[in-house]
Amino acid sequence: MKKILTILLALFLLAGMLTACNPRTAPDVAATPAPAPAETPEPAQTPDDPEPGLEAEGNLPGGTAPDIQIALASQELLGKFDYLHQVDYTLLREARAGEAVEHFNGDRLVIWSDAPLYDIALISIESDFINDELVFIPIGTFGHAPELLPGHAFVINSYVGLGTLPASGIRLVAQSGERHYFWMLADQSVGIYPNPFIDPDFLDLFEDGLLEIEVMRDSRESQYFTVTLDEIGDDDPVDWFVENRHLWNMFILSEF
Repeated sequence: MKKILTILLALFLLAGMLTACNPRTAPDVAATPAPAPAETPEPAQTPDDPEPGLEAEGNLPGGTAPDIQIALASQELLGKFDYLHQVDYTLLREARAGEAVEHFNGDRLVIWSDAPLYDIALISIESDFINDELVFIPIGTFGHAPELLPGHAFVINSYVGLGTLPASGIRLVAQSGERHYFWMLADQSVGIYPNPFIDPDFLDLFEDGLLEIEVMRDSRESQYFTVTLDEIGDDDPVDWFVENRHLWNMFILSEF
C-alpha cells in the first residue's frame, strides 16, 4: 500500500511539472496591447485671434509710419475736409525767439491722413551731435489736437521755413500706439519753364492769351498746366504765381 502511494505521488508531481512547461497554458503578456497615450487636442482658434503672420485688423505694422500727406493749402484743397484744426506758426516762432516776430506772410500748410491720427501737434526742434551723429530733438509742442480723423485736416498758418536745419515739425501717434516725429521740408527740386520769376518778357510768351507752363522735378515726370491772361488780369504775373504756388511747390515730411 505504501508503495502504491509513493507511485501515485510521483505521478502527480510529474503531471505538475509537465503542466508548468506547456507554453499554451502560460499567460501571454506580450500579446496584451499597451494603452495608447491620450492625445492632447490643439486649442481652437477664436475668431478674434489674427492668423499667424498677419496684423490685427486696424493696426499698422510695427515700426511703420502712418501714411500722411502734406501740401500747400488752397481753397479747393481745404474744401475737401469736414473739419480744420488750425495752428498759428507764429506761436512757435515767438517761443523760440523769446519775443514777438513777424510772420512774413508765410505759407499755409495742410496735413491729413486716411487713417486716424492721435495726439498730433506742431513741435519745435533742436539739433545736436551725439557720438558724431547729427540728431534732431523735439523740445516743445504747440497747437495740440487729441485726434485727427479721416476727413479732418491739421492746418499750419503762416509757416516760415527759415534756416538750413529744420526747426519745426509735427508729432503724432499712429493707431498702433507708436509715436512718430517728422520735420517739414520744402521740395527744392522744382523747376518752372518758362519761369515768371526771372524772365522779364514773361507776358510776351503768351499765345492767343494762353501759356503752357512745364513743372520739372528731379526723378519725376514733368507736369504741365495752362495759365491764361484772364487769370492773371491786371496783376503782376509774378504775384499770381506766388499766390498759386500750390500748383507746383511741394512739401514733404521726413521722419526722425
